[in-house]
Amino acid sequence: MKYNYINILILLATALILLVPASAAGEYRFDFATQVAGDGSSYTKHWSDTYPPDPKADIIIYSAAYNMSYKRMSAVSFLYVVYDPMNNIVAVEKIDSFKRSYDPNIVYYTLHPQSDWIEGNYRVKILVYDRIDRDAFDEKIISDPFGIGVDPDKYKTFYETGGNAEDIGVLLQLGNPVANAVLNFKIDKSASLYPPDRFLLHDVRFVDNDTERVIGENLKIEVKVDNNYKDDGTIKLAMLVDNSLVSTRDVTVKGLSTSTVTFSAKAGKTGTFKLHFGADTSDMKQRDAELVFSIKNESDATKLDVPKITITGMNLDKEFASPGENVTVSVTANNNGKVGSKTITVYSNRAPVGTSEVYLQYLEEKTVQIPINLESTGINRITVSDAPQLFRNVFVQEAGASAQPNPIVERVTENPLRLSALMVFLVFAGTLYYIRKRLMDEETVIKAEIVSEEAKGKGIFSISDKLSNDLKNLLKRKPRS
Repeated sequence: MKYNYINILILLATALILLVPASAAGEYRFDFATQVAGDGSSYTKHWSDTYPPDPKADIIIYSAAYNMSYKRMSAVSFLYVVYDPMNNIVAVEKIDSFKRSYDPNIVYYTLHPQSDWIEGNYRVKILVYDRIDRDAFDEKIISDPFGIGVDPDKYKTFYETGGNAEDIGVLLQLGNPVANAVLNFKIDKSASLYPPDRFLLHDVRFVDNDTERVIGENLKIEVKVDNNYKDDGTIKLAMLVDNSLVSTRDVTVKGLSTSTVTFSAKAGKTGTFKLHFGADTSDMKQRDAELVFSIKNESDATKLDVPKITITGMNLDKEFASPGENVTVSVTANNNGKVGSKTITVYSNRAPVGTSEVYLQYLEEKTVQIPINLESTGINRITVSDAPQLFRNVFVQEAGASAQPNPIVERVTENPLRLSALMVFLVFAGTLYYIRKRLMDEETVIKAEIVSEEAKGKGIFSISDKLSNDLKNLLKRKPRS
């Protein structure tokens, strides 16, 4: 009877499982993993070792062999044979690992339940083979520099990468069995494809990290959501305060990543409350996902000890002006703290040009008008105190010039790219005009020269006639015999 290579491996594995000691050389580790982390040197253990009969399920077997290096080279083969509950083989795989270093040999074998797999307990028998032929290594590998000099390229490749180890003959086809192990897993229709903590909620907080709030205040709450599975996932996330639904959000988190979700709410009544979250899925877990906070009246809130006035907006009533002409700056501010006032200063090119005092109650928002006049011609960059990111430009024209906006300057202010395109077009048009004029001038000169030649009369035509007659006479001559 003929056997193919896989059948031979199965027979060898079956015959040697009982004969090989648990560890003949080196150290070994085998386990079921959920995913490969980083460079593969570490792994996350599977949460239950139970899988659904779904081909999308990943049954990942982490396998590691340590201290297998011989003279800074290791070549290890891992053979996997999978048995179903009826003790029939349903999968076979062989994975090789080659290292030109002292690092451990680590591989991941992934198999997927097939549609014909029955429910029950499965076994995975693992055989480890050491492929290095130590006798051949000692005999064929030269360490003497003079000997290496005969074929330096061969030994350079071998000592640096080991890429030609098989050609040199220091590797065995299968290798010597050095260890065996057995892992068990279960196929169960009731098992979930996803981990029980596929979605993990954590680090709930107010954006400003202040758990003392004031009635009427706008609140922003932030929560992080981890997706611990390889595929993207979507959930409907609900925010609750004392088990009362406040807000919901549809959240999509990419596979094996984290998303930050922000909710908005308003402090409606005083008291102490507990904020937490829920979702429309059973595989969501929480860690530090609850938040206890208080809402107080203005008079009781310690956070209102000082005003917290911030500038939120700024605008101008015109973008073009004459020197000395009034320009009105509109500045919007709001207060999230104690009742108070703030002096707002307007700057032109970093020089103060106007001020105004704004008085605000708690949570009040107000816009004040600050008149300024600008003397510096050209572009004036207008900013306000405590909000340098807000700015506008005013173009001041020369004295005596029209106060109306210059159309070209206005286009430059709106979009400098348009001016660049216009300049390119003008240069191109000018070049075409210059070339056309030169061509017309040259054409005039050529015409003048032709007229001059024609004015000479018969001189040219007489020479032409003489040459034509000479050619005819030459053609009439008979060739010599």
